[in-house]
Amino acid sequence: MPMESTFIPPLFRPGDSVLYRGLDERRRVVSVLPVRVVRDDSNLVVLWLPLGTPSIKPELLHHTPGSPRRWVDSNWYLTHSTWQWAELLVLIRPGEHRATWVRWSAERDFQGWVVNMQSPLVRTRLGFDHWDHQLDIIVNPDRSWRWKDEDELELAVELGRMTREQAGAVRDEGLIAVEQIEQNRSPFSDGWEHWTPEPTWPLPDLVEDWRDVSMYQSLHRAGFGSHVRRR
Repeated sequence: MPMESTFIPPLFRPGDSVLYRGLDERRRVVSVLPVRVVRDDSNLVVLWLPLGTPSIKPELLHHTPGSPRRWVDSNWYLTHSTWQWAELLVLIRPGEHRATWVRWSAERDFQGWVVNMQSPLVRTRLGFDHWDHQLDIIVNPDRSWRWKDEDELELAVELGRMTREQAGAVRDEGLIAVEQIEQNRSPFSDGWEHWTPEPTWPLPDLVEDWRDVSMYQSLHRAGFGSHVRRR
């Protein structure tokens, strides 16, 4: 069954504070990142995540460094946090199965891109939801690149969180991104690394109802999983 929201809100305005939420295949909230809207139209969604933003992140109870993270029910919980990894500009073309993150250091030195494989965005009254597909691509400023979390994609299959076919489609989506990277095509050629935020924008807000998933008609396991592109 495809995932549908019972109410589709209008486009957001530049400067709006919204939530960029990760949900799992059962539509449970697993991460919450407040962001400012830079652009929201039929061609591109652009979201700004500054350092110091209050957020919600998952923590593992048991994990051995160097091994894939096991996201099973008995092994994680949500906790309040402050975003400190990098300043990000998140670029998503509506309908695409990935997001491209432009990243800067605290001194605003450009650090390259991250391509995050994920379901297409779902628009809600709170902002945008997606299901993370485990696999990432780390892209340096010179456009050299490497895969990240291939072992976690494989583990997701072993744990039954994703089928083998779905995992193959995630990898295929990554190969499309690799072609864009190596050929210096959009979004890597669009100059977003030179973008700067409006100086009057405060940090985005973590609203009290960040847990709300009532906008979805049902909570069956099939939901987000049906948004993995088939091979």
